[in-house]
Amino acid sequence: MRRIILVGLGGMGRVHVANYAYLGSKAQVVAAVGRTKADRDFAASKDLPFHEDIRSALEAHPEVDTVDICTPSYCHHDDVIEALSYKRDVICEKPLALTLADAEEMYAKADEAGRKLIPAFVCRHTKEYAFLRECVLSGHYGAVRDAMFTRLSAMPAWSEGSWLFDKAKSGLVPFDLMVHDLDMALSLFPLEAAEMERFSTRSVDAPCVNYHRLSFKLPGCHVGIEAGWLDAPIPFTATWRVIFDKAVIGNDGANVFIHPSGGSSRQVDIEYPVTVSTGINVPPTGWYYEELDHIIDELDGVRPPLVKKEEVLKLTTILSSLDEG
Repeated sequence: MRRIILVGLGGMGRVHVANYAYLGSKAQVVAAVGRTKADRDFAASKDLPFHEDIRSALEAHPEVDTVDICTPSYCHHDDVIEALSYKRDVICEKPLALTLADAEEMYAKADEAGRKLIPAFVCRHTKEYAFLRECVLSGHYGAVRDAMFTRLSAMPAWSEGSWLFDKAKSGLVPFDLMVHDLDMALSLFPLEAAEMERFSTRSVDAPCVNYHRLSFKLPGCHVGIEAGWLDAPIPFTATWRVIFDKAVIGNDGANVFIHPSGGSSRQVDIEYPVTVSTGINVPPTGWYYEELDHIIDELDGVRPPLVKKEEVLKLTTILSSLDEG
């Protein structure tokens, strides 16, 4: 059994706590680290011993072998480095880091400590993504000719004045939204060999560049990714569509559909054996259960790594290159 200290008890930390409870004998959260009264109160509601820093938590619970970092993005580097300095395996929520130098240092520290560092990129663990990946790699529907990934949101006014609107702390739209779809695209297509074009814009009086579009041109194929906080009351949108020689496959944000050449359109049957309430602006889902289940297996050597170091470094390089003005 993995014995885990959960660091950061905001929305994503609470999602992790909820999902670990469904992993049975695989993992147990034995203590929590937080910095606010809300963190302390949540830990108390779950009967978790509460600590204000990683050091004191590990000293009190030397049996812990894994530290799960769910703090705000700008804390990831220091929290990961500290956990690795105590020679514990580390899980870190997205984004792993806000700069390439930080990401490289984190991986180097993991190597030095002889421990594993696994970034938690949830979209890679979804069954929707797994179905698309199988279609791309198998060639069953022929070559991919075009792929488009979209992730758009109204400006997160609920976070105005918080760290989310500070580029140095959140990385803004690239590291908050685009990170998911660029991560998927990098794992599906040889984008390192592609010609890349960028486009960015801002709404009038917006505090930052809030819309980005990337275009990757490969031989016979185009991959587009767009992400933005828009100055409009639009619903949150996270979709993708891939055009193959012999089919169009799309995810409308709720379901995956396949439209094969010469055949009938159908909805792909995607079921999750376990769905867990999130408590955030995401409905009950099996995404995070699948993610943490796989990550625990990776830590135990049962399953191979799903997110490779080279992909994370490439991802961080591209996101860091986007000008937030």
